[in-house]
Amino acid sequence: MATEVGSSAEPYADNTPLTHLFGSGARVKIIAALLGEEGTDLNVSDIARLAGVARSTVYDHIDELRELGVVEHTRNVGDSPMYRFDAESDVGEYVAKLEGVTLRRLLERDKQLET
Repeated sequence: MATEVGSSAEPYADNTPLTHLFGSGARVKIIAALLGEEGTDLNVSDIARLAGVARSTVYDHIDELRELGVVEHTRNVGDSPMYRFDAESDVGEYVAKLEGVTLRRLLERDKQLET
């Protein structure tokens, strides 16, 4: 389901289970983009491209998402902080489960999956 980090396709987060469930707000798109690349460290530019938002928007939300336990800062590469979805936190675990359940429901609704 993830989009290759270097690709120029439509932003990953534009059509994810979380954006279907919660709308297309910037935070949802940022979370969806990071979740779609789970386990991969991304810089702010990569997150912004995958989420379909401006880099400044990522900077506006990233600290609070870290405080909530959805995003973790993993390291710095030069001056660029790297982030990833925090699947080990309580909140991250529930968000990942919610995305999976929502995806299943969407597939059932669209008759792409047998109930």
